[in-house]
Amino acid sequence: MEKKCFIIVPVSDPDGYAKGHFNRVYQYIIVPACRLAGFSPIRVGDPDMDDTPLGIIKTIIESDIAICDLSSNDPHALYGFAIRQATGLPVMLIKDLKTNVSANIPEYDVMEYDESLRIDTVQNEVESLSETLKKMFAEKPGPNPLLSRLNIGAGLVTEAPASVVYTESVFTTVPIEEEKKESHLPIISPLPDFVGDPLTQDEIDKLKVGDSFFHL
Repeated sequence: MEKKCFIIVPVSDPDGYAKGHFNRVYQYIIVPACRLAGFSPIRVGDPDMDDTPLGIIKTIIESDIAICDLSSNDPHALYGFAIRQATGLPVMLIKDLKTNVSANIPEYDVMEYDESLRIDTVQNEVESLSETLKKMFAEKPGPNPLLSRLNIGAGLVTEAPASVVYTESVFTTVPIEEEKKESHLPIISPLPDFVGDPLTQDEIDKLKVGDSFFHL
């Protein structure tokens, strides 16, 4: 199965850029670099891409690697980068020479390319991006526990699916098999002293200020 690289580049034409500029960046630099590195590039707007908000997030997470073009301080690229960073997934940052990135990302290297897209610079940039992609993918960390807890990232997480439960301000995971066995009880800790049937009206009428009880 071909590895997938999700690409986030500006989708419009920001001030100071010619019409269709970032589509050319995508076609002349990013796509050839992905192909050379053994990845299949995908971006929002492609026929097979689910362009719904949930579909985009799912693709950002499930892609083997991602490239975010921060040129013009594109908010979509920063959004995609934040998701990949939070989940510990490999992400490559690029930008053109004239952009000063406003986000604070000192621990990440940003590969620069010449926005003129001159033929004598494009080939070197394609090769450099390709090599970086291969190296980054080879050095990618193991599955992030957060993906398992959220039960997302199919293909990236090797652990058994788990349910997320909230107990005393701490997220924990419960295997699905265990959850099914105890489906008649709420998953909560600590358990109350008494777990019974729903309160009757007579029992409700007996309650007074200060009483505490557990109700399913």
